[in-house]
Amino acid sequence: MSLFYRQKKPCKDKLLTFSLKKLLGFKPKSLSLYILALTPKSSKVHPCIKGFDLNNERLEFLGDAVLDAAISDLLFKRFPSADEGFLTQMRTKIVNGKKLTELAKKLNLSELISIKSKQNITERIYEDAFEALIGAIYIDRGYKYVKQFVLQKIMVEHIDLNKLRFVDNNFKSRIIEWSQKYKIPIEFLTEASSESSKEFVSVLLINGKTISKGTGISKKTAEQIASEKALAKIKEGNFTL
Repeated sequence: MSLFYRQKKPCKDKLLTFSLKKLLGFKPKSLSLYILALTPKSSKVHPCIKGFDLNNERLEFLGDAVLDAAISDLLFKRFPSADEGFLTQMRTKIVNGKKLTELAKKLNLSELISIKSKQNITERIYEDAFEALIGAIYIDRGYKYVKQFVLQKIMVEHIDLNKLRFVDNNFKSRIIEWSQKYKIPIEFLTEASSESSKEFVSVLLINGKTISKGTGISKKTAEQIASEKALAKIKEGNFTL
């Protein structure tokens, strides 16, 4: 475990503690964990952060998995007769880059994220901070508190599950169905934008022609964005084979 998690002197910041308590619904035990969660890779290292962890990447990794588990748990109980396919689709509608960024903005994480200028906060920073926050809650208070936070702040306050169940945002699936219906070949060319970058770029070819491009933090996200743009062009009639 990182030396960071074993600091002898607790970090103190009354204003941040108050803000986090208002956001989370409980008082953090280890304020340093939350400071780390809200520290992107590009930010200046906060004095409270010691040891090997100097940004929120590791907490983001943990939070991603814990958030998946919490959402799956709540959906499993909310829809007791639903099959695996339905539950997976519902979880994907909630746990995706676009939705997590939207939730981070609604929770006003921009006011807490440690960065030089608020204008420099990208969609990726929002998403990472949200997942890292979940990771911090898990380490600080345990799964019970994560589930409580997800239920109250996501399910109750910001997501209408009854409406969400009828939203079809699997754009890749829809473009594939379109291609099969009209017997038109499509192909996704997806790769990392660079060796050092965590972003992926996907080029969507229809009948051998480029129709759209998408960029995302994963291959899946990039392909979804490319598919969404392609469907918009097809709907508008702004595409010729």
